[in-house]
Amino acid sequence: MKKNYLRKVLLGSLLLSGFSFSFSTTIEMVSKGYQHEFWKTVELGAKDAGKKAGVEVNFIGPEKESEVGKQVGMVENGINKKVDIIALAALDANALFPVAKKAKDRGINIVTFDSNVRGGLEKSFVATDNVAAAGKAAAFLAKEINYEGKVAIVAHNAGTSTTIDREKGFREEMKKYPKIKILNTQFSDGDKSKALAITQDIMLANPDLKGVFGTNEGAAVGAARAIEEKKMSDKVVLVGFDSSEDEIKYIKNGVMKGLVTQNPYMMGYKTIEAAVNVLNKKPVDKRIDTGSVLVTIDNLNDKEIQKILNPFNK
Repeated sequence: MKKNYLRKVLLGSLLLSGFSFSFSTTIEMVSKGYQHEFWKTVELGAKDAGKKAGVEVNFIGPEKESEVGKQVGMVENGINKKVDIIALAALDANALFPVAKKAKDRGINIVTFDSNVRGGLEKSFVATDNVAAAGKAAAFLAKEINYEGKVAIVAHNAGTSTTIDREKGFREEMKKYPKIKILNTQFSDGDKSKALAITQDIMLANPDLKGVFGTNEGAAVGAARAIEEKKMSDKVVLVGFDSSEDEIKYIKNGVMKGLVTQNPYMMGYKTIEAAVNVLNKKPVDKRIDTGSVLVTIDNLNDKEIQKILNPFNK
């Protein structure tokens, strides 16, 4: 206990003086996974912030966003290693609560990013305002279908706060348009193949379908593949979420009419920045919004949009 206290005091003094340090101060960063470009970009921002602060960032996550048990085990492992702090993007707000509480009870602070855990355990939550972001997607889609017709939601993981908030924001905005009917939400676990099959089934059961909202990269790309295979891009308006090479390809060829992109690089960077401030006993905001923007073919090549879409060119 005394050793950890001395390390944190030294961390604070070195950060204030602008020097880096060689001893191991570790931030265990447990993401939802590795399968999407989104998480690779979050990692890039986190590692850049870690280098600047002189801290080690151990960025990990399960192979699939459905593997809640594996993520619980990763947090448990961080506790056993007695890491300095844990940054967590919870796959399930309820399922991750017990192990997050255990970490806090053991004196390990929690900073959450992208998706929160219940109970207010976190020192800071760094994420997109997903309700507002999904509202942007809904407003755009509604206009594209002339404010009437059937719309489907192909979501990622049931139970994760991002899914809940994006569905909420989308549905709330769509309430403004009484001639639009939203079908029951279908969950793909963020898996492109599952999303493809789900979208195919929805189009088969609803030949008059006008629009689809894919709530993350996997859901959106899977839906795009289904629409492309059926040659329905002139009849079904697809709006996605996040950004990847596949999604940009579908924007360019017209299969996807728009997408709401987050700023994953900044999410990773701000998460580590907040974690270092917690270690340094500096004040941090309880909620840090990293922003979102609607991308269409009309603004795709704008300079500021390209900075968000191509972080690896930094």
